Amino acid sequence: MDMLAADLGGTQSRFFRFSCEDREISVKEGVVLSSRQSSFQSLLEEVFSKWSDSGKFLRNISLLIFAAAGPVRNGRIVMTNADFVVEEETARAFFPRARCLVMNDFEAQAWACLSPVMEEASLVVPGRLVPGSVAEGSFDGLSGMAGDKSPVAVLGAGTGLGAAWLLPGKNSPFVLPSEAGHAPFPFEGPEESAFADFLSSRRDGGEVTAEHVLSGSGLALLHEYLCGYSGDPAVFTQEEGFEESDCCRLFARFYGRFCRMAALTLLPQAVVVTGGVAGKTPALVRHPEFVREFLRSRGAQKRFLEGVPVWQNAHPRAGLWGAARAGAAFAEEMAAGGES
Repeated sequence: MDMLAADLGGTQSRFFRFSCEDREISVKEGVVLSSRQSSFQSLLEEVFSKWSDSGKFLRNISLLIFAAAGPVRNGRIVMTNADFVVEEETARAFFPRARCLVMNDFEAQAWACLSPVMEEASLVVPGRLVPGSVAEGSFDGLSGMAGDKSPVAVLGAGTGLGAAWLLPGKNSPFVLPSEAGHAPFPFEGPEESAFADFLSSRRDGGEVTAEHVLSGSGLALLHEYLCGYSGDPAVFTQEEGFEESDCCRLFARFYGRFCRMAALTLLPQAVVVTGGVAGKTPALVRHPEFVREFLRSRGAQKRFLEGVPVWQNAHPRAGLWGAARAGAAFAEEMAAGGES
């Protein structure tokens, strides 16, 4: 079975072709485009203009999986950080013979935990794992702790901030998407409150959400607040001394806090941090302040958090592999007559 998986973010849209045979998924070719499009149709038109032999490609695709930043409603997603709307109907005009699956981009990131990309994941906080797994440095999917049936929390800052939960399910895994990134962010103490006021002033006094703090733009604003001038994160995060800076320290603290809140929400067996912000600058989740803030609790809550491993999945195609993994599960379910 040939699948077209798309990871549609606020900055880039990635389209890759995957093949699934006997539950084995392999990647073929792909294109990466800008998400600065006026419509979903124009984006798909550009895909076909960039892809060689698009006619043959069109005939062979049997399943489309579109993972996009925003909540899914009736097979469509109004993009959170882009100007177009992802719709099944528009896609079917280009791929009339293919089934279509539309999902939130962090649903795909959660499914990626069950794909080969997690073989390259690295530990940020060891927690308590199955004996030997820390030494081997391997992520065990939904069995990070022996006999555990609890979910995996998948979180990540990029153009925006996403969150989802991967659950074992009775017969097969499934994903709970969320818009947790748009919840109000809890600031603490005078230092943080001053930054919160700065962010609010940039929003004409509006509410400051977690995404306003934990995103590429949030990192840029934190740097501007602390240094007095604007800068590109791609530049200032690479400057000498950034890892020891207040900018890195505070962002790591905020990231650790968000991960702690997620861990205490559904009591997961593991937390997986993904997304381009930490992927490009690992110090933002490997700073000691991240660990301190993640574990900052008391009593039973602290003991629980000390047992939760935190992984970083920095694979640049994690969303694509997750979309393909979800597509394979969807196709298998359809072949079985819709039984879950």
